Amino acid sequence: MMADAEPKKIATFRQENGFDLAAESSPVWMATLGPLELPLPNFRWRREILAQHDAHHLITGYDTSARGELLVAAWETGMGCYQDWRARGLCMVLMALGLVRYPVATWRAFERGRNGR
Repeated sequence: MMADAEPKKIATFRQENGFDLAAESSPVWMATLGPLELPLPNFRWRREILAQHDAHHLITGYDTSARGELLVAAWETGMGCYQDWRARGLCMVLMALGLVRYPVATWRAFERGRNGR
């Protein structure tokens, strides 16, 4: 993944995208669905993968739009990134949504992950 020196890049990424710089310690996160913002519990398993997920945006170049999140999830599914079944399950659900909305791009992101390191 990314080297130990990369927390600075992740912090910059979060700041540029308007995300909480201390997201790993927050008990709640704000999920954006179009014009809606929903407060959701920030479960331990989510906090533990958050920096890795943000690094995946930097590695893949997928942005943080709804489309970008679906593509990152497809890439992560292809890569088999997470040990936690809940994180893997979330990625699979998001990939399924991506296949409905952006079928070709989502499948390419999945294949890109499968063929990655």
